[in-house]
Amino acid sequence: MDSSLSIVVPCYNEAENIPAVFPPLLAFAKERGWRVIAVDDGSRDGTCALLLEMQKTAPHLDVVRHKLNCGYGAAIKSGLRAAKTEFAITIDADGQHRLEDVEKCFRRIVETDADLVVGERVNNESGGYRSLGKWVIRTFASLLLSLPVRDLNSGMKCYRLSEAASYLDLCPDTMAFSDVILLLMVNDRKLVSRAEITVAPRLAGKSTIGTRTALVTLAEILNLAILLRPMTTFFRISLFFFLFGLGWGTFIYVRARIINSASVMLILLGAVSFILGLLGEQLAQIRKTLARQKNGR
Repeated sequence: MDSSLSIVVPCYNEAENIPAVFPPLLAFAKERGWRVIAVDDGSRDGTCALLLEMQKTAPHLDVVRHKLNCGYGAAIKSGLRAAKTEFAITIDADGQHRLEDVEKCFRRIVETDADLVVGERVNNESGGYRSLGKWVIRTFASLLLSLPVRDLNSGMKCYRLSEAASYLDLCPDTMAFSDVILLLMVNDRKLVSRAEITVAPRLAGKSTIGTRTALVTLAEILNLAILLRPMTTFFRISLFFFLFGLGWGTFIYVRARIINSASVMLILLGAVSFILGLLGEQLAQIRKTLARQKNGR
């Protein structure tokens, strides 16, 4: 029996999937001495009632309830904060994740002494549109950091809770949580590893991931760029405006022997961007320090 792992399952309007997903999951966890934490994120279809009924015969199942829908990230945060074990792994409630992959990720984090293990989907057939969105997000993120994994937004991640806890307040409540916490941990030189997993089609219901999700995630990563690398981000912007303004001003001066006001404004905009980078660097350090102090680190 190993009581060091909690399986966190965020649930939102998954009443059709609960009867098929949870009985084998609960049996699997009970056999290994693991806990299951189901987080009902303000479902309106009876999901919470089903989970509470199952809890009566499964003492290793904890049910956390949000009265209103707070978002995927908020549900993950509540589950991770409710976990009292050394490790926690997140899986989806739609039946896409295999139980053997849960064990694979847990074994990986123990064997490598990692702080985070990402379940990297090897058969992730998202379609051309969603694949393009993921490529844009991954490409932008890779401009900030050297990434040890490719599948940033995988729903199966295994956390060492002593390390992950200090990042929860810095992460959004949206679907972008998966991407952001990974980037935060990579930025702080935490050991992030990967384990190949296979996903199945959703059993029932409809996914809430769409264009809006991709745009929100990209916006969160832009926000993260300011938090993680403000000086780097603003320096690039500053350099672009400065060089563009200098080049444009030189061109106009050579041709007309006048100093162009637009080029002066561009050079000044570059200087302002550089100063914003300096200020952002200080504010980012303060924000990260406060987040760590709040979590007792």
